[in-house]
Amino acid sequence: MSLKALSEDIQRRSREMDRQRSSALVLLKRQKCELQQQVQKIPLPVMIGLALVGGFLTQRLFRTRVPSRAFRLFLRWRKL
Repeated sequence: MSLKALSEDIQRRSREMDRQRSSALVLLKRQKCELQQQVQKIPLPVMIGLALVGGFLTQRLFRTRVPSRAFRLFLRWRKL
């Protein structure tokens, strides 16, 4: 391949990557807008209640013997 052909190939791929990047950003913006619309439909007291119940269940789960032991083993394994 000549340098000119190589340069054209690089430029073509760069334009293609820019196009893909802009398409990905458009999709992310669309998903963000859809998520915001869905979240606005959920009343605030319901969201707070779900967060409270989720936190309570997580705390209860980690107080039991098997999950807490598994979590400690995971933390030890992660340190290695």
